[in-house]
Amino acid sequence: MLTPADLPPSIQLQRDAPLAEWSTLEVGGTAQWFTPVDDLQQFQQAQTWAEKEGLSIFYLGEGSNVLFPDGNLPGLVLRNLIKGRQKSGNEVELGGGEKLENVVCWLNDLGLAGMERLYGIPGTLAGALVGNAGAYGQQVSSVVLEVSFWSGDRVEVLSASDLEFAYRHSLFKVHREWFILSCRLGLTRSVESLQDVSDEILSRRLEKYPEGLRCPGSFFKNITLDEVSQETLKKIPENFIMFEKIPAGKLLEAVGANGVRRGDAQFASYHGNLIINLDQANSQDILGLAREYAERVWERFSIRLEPEICILPEDAWPKWSNQ
Repeated sequence: MLTPADLPPSIQLQRDAPLAEWSTLEVGGTAQWFTPVDDLQQFQQAQTWAEKEGLSIFYLGEGSNVLFPDGNLPGLVLRNLIKGRQKSGNEVELGGGEKLENVVCWLNDLGLAGMERLYGIPGTLAGALVGNAGAYGQQVSSVVLEVSFWSGDRVEVLSASDLEFAYRHSLFKVHREWFILSCRLGLTRSVESLQDVSDEILSRRLEKYPEGLRCPGSFFKNITLDEVSQETLKKIPENFIMFEKIPAGKLLEAVGANGVRRGDAQFASYHGNLIINLDQANSQDILGLAREYAERVWERFSIRLEPEICILPEDAWPKWSNQ
């Protein structure tokens, strides 16, 4: 059986690595094993070692959409740092570990439109693909042509039409064993100042997410109208419905979530769908607060809120449906 000493020097394997520093929430205990990877070869070497050790693997980007447990997380946390940028006409190919914000700036400089309104969303491009990140009328899936990934035993390429993109969803959420290597995007040539558009979007985002705010972004998904029955819709005030969705923040605000605190975890006073780490919040503080107010939403509106963030371990949040 392989041991860490058997790995090549390029694999920087850490034992009992602190997880809080890899999360925008700054919450979490330790990872049994942790390593960043810069290319496919490093990834394969780390994966082979983990499989021979019988370890589960969790893929991590910037940690902007994840809640780690308070204790030790068994297995290997593998951080995607695969970079790369190539342009051909109005198409670009990008490494999965590229920071989304940097990608948007680069595309803006090239005069290629399609992602400028995603500026300010934290995380990597791979993370944005997994959750089909979107904001202000744009989502990443609208510009994706194809994605290259490691499927478990080989590199595969799937077109956007095969990746089951939907609201905050992709096939990568179903196949957690798939590791995103790169993607190809198709953009549109623009003569307007795209960075001005991005800067205006960022100023609006900063009203909701001030710099230094320790949170993972929206905690719960908004609810699309096709997820709920007509009987349930009768319980929803008409002014709650926006762009064919029911904002989770509206529902949480209606049941009194804003400003409520448990330990050092708190719902933002100005937005019902943000849970913030005020100082030394732990995972149980956050989950307890989220569960309590999700249950209140269920009791009042018959709507089950589903976390938008990734909660580890995966059985820490119940699975349910609004249908």
